[in-house]
Amino acid sequence: MAKTIKELADELGVSKQTVQYHYQHLLAKNRQKDSRGFNVVNPTAEREIRGKVAKSLPPKNRQRTDKEVAKNQQRTDKEKTSINADLKRQIEDLKQQRDQLFASKEKELASKDRQIEKLGKLLDQAQQLQLIAEQKIENQKNQLTEFTEKKKSFWYKLFRN
Repeated sequence: MAKTIKELADELGVSKQTVQYHYQHLLAKNRQKDSRGFNVVNPTAEREIRGKVAKSLPPKNRQRTDKEVAKNQQRTDKEKTSINADLKRQIEDLKQQRDQLFASKEKELASKDRQIEKLGKLLDQAQQLQLIAEQKIENQKNQLTEFTEKKKSFWYKLFRN
């Protein structure tokens, strides 16, 4: 997690200007700004600055800084534990939401499957009715043809002589 220059200076027990000085001499890729435009120190840059500041401190201050760093490390470990617990809760909530969404989508799919099945049956029935209607029309055409043939043959016989 990125820290501000002030936070890092407080942790190291040095002035903000000291940290700022070392920050300005870092490679450009290790320097970052937050959304408000303030300089922030990423973990890589923090290690480099800690190393440079520790070399420049007298031994007495260096020991005190190590104790402060240990205390701050414990504090950040507690914060990390708290953050991890929050993240785990959020993950569980997201999993529940995902499962609910999947369940609702499965219900929708089952409903659509039933609708498709009903439409398939209706289509089949419509095709059967169409076939029956075509058969009836064909039968009526045949009957009409036979009837006209009979009439024709009667008149044909009558006038043929």
